[in-house]
Amino acid sequence: MSSMSQMSRNVTLIDYGAGNLLNVQRAFEHQGATVDIATRPEQIEQAERLVFPGVGAFPEAMQQLQAQDLVEAIQQAANDKPFLGICLGMQMMLDEGEEFEKTPGLGLLPGRVERLPERGVNGQNMTVPHMGWASIQPNKTSWQGSLLEAVPESNAFYFVHSYYADVANDADQLAVFDFGGHAITAAIQRDNKIGCQFHPEKSGELGLKLVEAFLKL
Repeated sequence: MSSMSQMSRNVTLIDYGAGNLLNVQRAFEHQGATVDIATRPEQIEQAERLVFPGVGAFPEAMQQLQAQDLVEAIQQAANDKPFLGICLGMQMMLDEGEEFEKTPGLGLLPGRVERLPERGVNGQNMTVPHMGWASIQPNKTSWQGSLLEAVPESNAFYFVHSYYADVANDADQLAVFDFGGHAITAAIQRDNKIGCQFHPEKSGELGLKLVEAFLKL
């Protein structure tokens, strides 16, 4: 029995040379996970569950995935393995990004990545990039049975980003945060495919709760 429970806490981080791997790795190890690093397609194919941390710019990141021959492996694996994209990793799950130039994404969920609005709903200037703590809430989708099920109404998660995920289907938008009156995507989920715009690994105890929830999927 113990070997089964150990087996079920394996997680593989996708490494394309720019992700913030170390903090993410430490967060999962803190929760007792065995962490592998994948730089090749076969490592992704063999993974039990996948985490895709991303930092940097959308076009360069997609280029790097293609250079490492990882795109198809990720698309295949995301069909049936628990998959978590973090920050840029979440954005790259969508169909395309418009950072610098239109770039096709992984196409795991329909939608596009757009720049955060420079002005709030009332015309006030907004600071982009958005950096710091923000509270998330459900939009039109219940958190029941999702990665966020245990997140209390009063919460805060750590964000650093200039772009956001504009999902095509309301049902895929698991959580939003308020940005000058705009409801901006904070988390997405469809079946086993999950994404967080915020950084669970930098969000203290609540972030670790999400890491734990992902390990139980």
